Amino acid sequence: MNQYTRQLRYFAEHHPKASSAVLIAGTGISFAAIVAFIEFKDRIKADRHATKNNGGKSQALSSPPSSDVVTPRNAQLAAMLENAKNSSWQQNLHNAADAQQRFMLPGQDVDGGNDAPEYVRRIDERSEEIIREEEEKRAREKEDENNPTRTRFW
Repeated sequence: MNQYTRQLRYFAEHHPKASSAVLIAGTGISFAAIVAFIEFKDRIKADRHATKNNGGKSQALSSPPSSDVVTPRNAQLAAMLENAKNSSWQQNLHNAADAQQRFMLPGQDVDGGNDAPEYVRRIDERSEEIIREEEEKRAREKEDENNPTRTRFW
């Protein structure tokens, strides 16, 4: 071991540029290998989770959900974006701080027994409205589709 250390020291002292390049390349390769391993492990974990939630079917075999259907989460996200666009930057900062506290302490009484803040009520109301509008739109489209007097060009 002592001889190996002596040889490395000799190489580093007499070839500083090459030894620096080898050190940097080794660090980069190690970093890439660690990131690849973590990504691979996360992909396997996600596939297991998807298989478990699909009743034993793999994600590749199950059909993707229809893009026309608005889920409650999508409606809530759209309502959050609308709320953020329609609020001032001070309100957005206050809402973000409150939302982070709610996220960091799930299941705990953040409000001290009070009702949910107004921005949460606005988001819930708007998301329900978005879902209702989407259902009405789909009902109208289905009604138009079954209407024999409607002229279709394609």
